[in-house]
Amino acid sequence: MTNIVLDTNIWIYLTKDTYQSLWNKFKEMKENDEIEVLVNDVIIKEWDRNKANTIKRLTASIKNEYNAAKNLANYFQEEKKTEFLKQISEYKEEQNRIEKATNRVQEIENFMRSCQIINVTDAQKLFISDLAINKKPPFQNNKNNFNDALILRNILEFVKNEIPFQYDLIFASKNPSDFIDTGTGEVYETLLEKLNPIRLKNVTELAEALKLAPELIEDFDDWLDYQLEMEAERQFDIMRGK
Repeated sequence: MTNIVLDTNIWIYLTKDTYQSLWNKFKEMKENDEIEVLVNDVIIKEWDRNKANTIKRLTASIKNEYNAAKNLANYFQEEKKTEFLKQISEYKEEQNRIEKATNRVQEIENFMRSCQIINVTDAQKLFISDLAINKKPPFQNNKNNFNDALILRNILEFVKNEIPFQYDLIFASKNPSDFIDTGTGEVYETLLEKLNPIRLKNVTELAEALKLAPELIEDFDDWLDYQLEMEAERQFDIMRGK
């Protein structure tokens, strides 16, 4: 199955009610073993750091939706208006809105923590630190994107080739400029140094990730023949001492 990683910003977006259908699809695909969802400890730390603000913003969003619904009720006939206002009355009180927001955020967190969690290593931290110290991409513009680079490096080292799927890893992030070379549209080569090649796809929307995840390699037989030839050549080079 295809590996999917969500940047912290995507996890936070999933707390919104407007993403409910996408959230249901995401859970369903994981539960049906159609995708493997990977999380690492940096993502969890970022989530924990943003959790209180996420609940606060979600509570405010629920309040706005309640007020909009109350205004909409003015267009109903009196009987329907009374019934509609009764249905949404639970969101009238601030405490109820906070409770709804807290439960929603906790639901997302419980799911996240049920996924496979990968811990970053000291070697990975040193590798990214070296890039930052020497202002190598993605740190050439002095942007504070250390965590984004560390998350990606950590996952790239973990992921293996997922035959016969089109992609080994799909990474969903709202901030692709933190690790994507705008000139090539690909992940900076510096982040891929000394890694086994994998088929990586970056997207900015979870919906696109879920659409791409089940895709299989086109002309799989030809692809497999090519891989076998490459492996045979590699073994021959090892025998020759290359």
